[in-house]
Amino acid sequence: MKPFRSFTKLFIILVLIVIVLLIFTYPYLLPPFGYFLIYEQAPRKADLILVLNGRDTERSLAAVDLYKQGYANLIVMARLAKQPGSDEFTKRVGDHFDGRPFFQRAVEAMGVPKTSFVVIENGVASTYEEALATKEFLKQNGYKSILLVTSKWHSKRAYLTFRSALKNDGIKIIIQPSKYDAYRSDAWWKTETDAKLVFGEYTRLIYYLVSLRINPFE
Repeated sequence: MKPFRSFTKLFIILVLIVIVLLIFTYPYLLPPFGYFLIYEQAPRKADLILVLNGRDTERSLAAVDLYKQGYANLIVMARLAKQPGSDEFTKRVGDHFDGRPFFQRAVEAMGVPKTSFVVIENGVASTYEEALATKEFLKQNGYKSILLVTSKWHSKRAYLTFRSALKNDGIKIIIQPSKYDAYRSDAWWKTETDAKLVFGEYTRLIYYLVSLRINPFE
C-alpha cells in the first residue's frame, strides 16, 4: 500500500504544480491560439469583393468600405441553403415578406447600386461550398482576383480554403477581415462568445485538414 500512497501523493503534487503554472502562465499561453486564426493582407484593387455568409452586419460594413474606397466595382455573395420550412413559409407569406438576403438589403441601404451587387449559387452551406460556387462564377466571367471579406476569427480558414479550391485557376486572393468584428484574439477566453468561436473554428480547421478541403503546405 505504501508505494501506492507515495504515487498518489506524487500525482497530487504534480497536478497542483500544473494548476499553479497554468494560473500564472495562461495569459501568455492562450493569446497565440487567438492570433493564429487571423490572417490579413493589405487591400489592393481586384475584380470583385466576395463576402462570405455569416455575421452580415460587420461583413457588409467592411465590403461597402472597400467598394467606396474604389478597390472593386462589384460585390458578390453566395446564397445560403434553404432553412427547414422555407417553402411552407413562402406559401404562407407570399409577397408580404422581403425574401432578399439581409446582406443585399444592407449594402443597398448603404448606397451600393443594385447593378453592383450579385447573389450567386443557390444553396451553399459551408465555406468550402462557397469556395466552389465562387470558382464556377469566376471561371464563367473571366475574373482573376478577389477581395475576400469575412470576420477576423474566420479569416485563416477562409483564406486556406479558397486558396486550395482555386489553386489551379490563377486567381489572386486578397483576404480582408472586417475591422468591425468585435472578436478579441488577445483575450478570447474571457467571453463566452469568443471562446465558442475559437473552439468551433479549431474544430472546423481540423475537419477541413482531415477531409483535404485545405492543404496548408501549398
